Amino acid sequence: MLKKILLVLSVSIFTVLGIEAQNGTVSGSIVDATSKENIPFATLVLKSSKTTKGVSSDFDGNFIFEKIPAGNYQLKISYIGFTDKVIENINVSKNKPTISLGKILLAVGTEALKEVEITGVNKTQVTKIDRKSYKASDFATAKGGTASDVLNKLPSVNVASDGKVSVRGTEDFMVYLNGKPTNIEPSVLLAQIASNNIDKVDIISVPTARYDAQGKGGIVNITTKKNVASGLSVSVNGLLGGAPWNNLTDVYSKHDLKDDRYGGGFNLSYGTENVVLYGGFNYNMKNVNGRRSGEARVLTTPGIGEFFHMNAKNGERPEWYENYSANAGIDFNLSDTKQLSLSYFYGNRNEGRAAYYIYNTFFATADQSGKHTERFMYNPNVDNRDGKYNTFNVDYTSKLENNATFKMAAAYETSKLSRELNNKNYFYTSREDVDNDVVNNYANAYQANDYSLSDETPLKGARFATDYEKEFDNGNSFGTGLQVQYTNIDGDFKFNNDLVTKDLDNSIDLTRTVYAAYVDYSGKAGDLSYIFGVRAEYQDQSMDIARTDYVPIFGSNLQSNYSQNDFDLFPSAHLSYKLNDNNKLTLAGSRRINRASVTKLAPFLYRRHFEVYVVGDPELEAEYLNNVELSFNKSVGKHTFNLTGFYRGTDNTVFRVNTVTTQVENAPLYNILGEDVLIRSYTNAGNSTSLGAEFDANIMVNSFAKLFVGASLYNYQIDGEVFGYDVDQNSTNWSVKGNVVFTLSDEFKFNYDFSRKSNTVTSQGQNDAFSVSNVALNYQPKDAKEWNFSFRGLDIFAQNDQGLDTNAFNAVNDQIFYQETLYERMGPVFELGVTYSFNAKGKKKKSKSFQANKHFK
Repeated sequence: MLKKILLVLSVSIFTVLGIEAQNGTVSGSIVDATSKENIPFATLVLKSSKTTKGVSSDFDGNFIFEKIPAGNYQLKISYIGFTDKVIENINVSKNKPTISLGKILLAVGTEALKEVEITGVNKTQVTKIDRKSYKASDFATAKGGTASDVLNKLPSVNVASDGKVSVRGTEDFMVYLNGKPTNIEPSVLLAQIASNNIDKVDIISVPTARYDAQGKGGIVNITTKKNVASGLSVSVNGLLGGAPWNNLTDVYSKHDLKDDRYGGGFNLSYGTENVVLYGGFNYNMKNVNGRRSGEARVLTTPGIGEFFHMNAKNGERPEWYENYSANAGIDFNLSDTKQLSLSYFYGNRNEGRAAYYIYNTFFATADQSGKHTERFMYNPNVDNRDGKYNTFNVDYTSKLENNATFKMAAAYETSKLSRELNNKNYFYTSREDVDNDVVNNYANAYQANDYSLSDETPLKGARFATDYEKEFDNGNSFGTGLQVQYTNIDGDFKFNNDLVTKDLDNSIDLTRTVYAAYVDYSGKAGDLSYIFGVRAEYQDQSMDIARTDYVPIFGSNLQSNYSQNDFDLFPSAHLSYKLNDNNKLTLAGSRRINRASVTKLAPFLYRRHFEVYVVGDPELEAEYLNNVELSFNKSVGKHTFNLTGFYRGTDNTVFRVNTVTTQVENAPLYNILGEDVLIRSYTNAGNSTSLGAEFDANIMVNSFAKLFVGASLYNYQIDGEVFGYDVDQNSTNWSVKGNVVFTLSDEFKFNYDFSRKSNTVTSQGQNDAFSVSNVALNYQPKDAKEWNFSFRGLDIFAQNDQGLDTNAFNAVNDQIFYQETLYERMGPVFELGVTYSFNAKGKKKKSKSFQANKHFK
């Protein structure tokens, strides 16, 4: 009996010990050592003398090995493009069954990526706790263009015909280049970056406290490609395209209108174990063949409802965009724990448009009855903008003891911006007189008024930042930092107008310094990941204006100085809860600020067209907004789906507003300009809200096809007061963007993308719906993989038309101005791009083959 009892006890003890031995866990997260971003789907192998187990990191880079027997283990981590990492002597024991390795940093590999053969397909978009990341290589129709062309393929992002980029309907956002902010205007910077050099784009709609609080649309971070090959690597590309069937010569100006575009560039690097030298040059020239039609009217006699009408029909409107840029840099590995990087960027741009419109002008009622005093006017209008940009960056990183990191970064920028606008008006008594006078070069013009202007607005800027991050044994981390941003713009403006009654030359001197500090804490508690932070910013801004007796658009003369000194706190919170292996919830919220750009502040009077003047408002104050997002991310096999509900409320919203220069509505302005036309400016006029949802789907159809679709549906509400008139407008806005990639063979890929968006209200009217579709065929010879050829068709259905409507009312609800405009751009346009790349190394390294579906689930 005793023997039986001892036997049962022995079996029980060994069973319990066996169970306990199987309860060990090893966990951690995989992080890019350079960008500090989590790496999803890395391969991990845990190995001892008796046991071998393998797992992949999840969407957030996290991993866990469960039911691990006691023993001494080796962990090997590998991921495409990164150096393998091995961690030895991981001891799982009865006394310490739970092992947390915290953040494991992977360094970028030194093996040429072109030697890594990847089979299968991976996802176009990856959703993380604080951002959505998009692979630029999947948008083949943007190759040969600029960063703006890549952004125009992304959900919630729109690039207008003039290059202005908006995120969820707002143009006010920050652009970061490789994680660094810049003072360069977003649309300008994006035009300087070649799409061929972009690795990925992050849309950060609710930034954490580490980022600048500036920008309603959040942050767009562009990561350029890093050549990770040892030895010498060179990449050369070229582009040629156009639409010769749409080329024509304008009858009146003799301007050749065409869609020709061409460009090219090269990138090179030379790497050793401790030093990497790199540089590049890119050039891009794009002509856009277009036209504009429309009509405008200004109320001149309220009692009888008589308007001054200005109708322009099908005037030619060519545009041109010429950009070239150069960059150079050097990275030093000073030691195993210290790195130093120096870089320089130069950009040069010339962009502009011409407008060759013939106006039919007359006085009549709104329905054009009772027409009288009819004349015709030819308006050749040429607007040229130039810019030269220089940016110097210094970055230093040091890994300290106890899993801490210290970073220091400094940047200095200079920009020389200038603009010339020539705007002449030739008046005739009939349309026949206009046509007849073309032959005589306007020698018989009834009247020729000259409106020309030029400005010089050089910019100097500097940034300095220090960051400290401490990682604890449980994997959580604490971060803090100090940042200073300095900007100075000293600009002069010269204006020539035959009709105005006073000198309107002016100059400004704007200085803005923002001092910032932040703290944040990130970590995990079970299946909950979180980032909490708060940012403090103090703004010291002063703008001196030389001429105070200027254009009284808002009813008062200017002051000689405008100063703003503000202290604000900007909290942020991000929570991500893993429901199970396939489902995740993310909640994020932040408070942000939007400080006005110099374009909106400077009181320089531009005459854009015959019927439009534009002037800035130096009294503009900052906008404040609150952002909240709730996202549900679901994985179904190889497919992922993301649904995001969002709210954005903006207080003290800056509206682009219009009024008129008539003697009835604005006598002081009429006495200066002597014309009945529209004048446009900006003012803080109320509040706006956006409430809705976005849906994104990554569908991996099979091993050679994938589909990415992004759609949004939201209500946009504007509530404010413009020149005494109450504005209460809303619209239900929607957009759909899709991108399909077919891997037809080892050599051929086909890409189709489309974009559709609805009408949307503005503070004084609406912007009309828009559609466009593009295709691309990519060819990489099997026996000459250093070559790549891409044939693209842009706007293949010739849909690239954009309509704008503007209404202005006074305090008694009279419509004082109406404008209807349609911009048409010729399509389709075809392009051919060619790229050649090679890597010359001293020692040939063995090519690796990866099964992409193993890593990208």
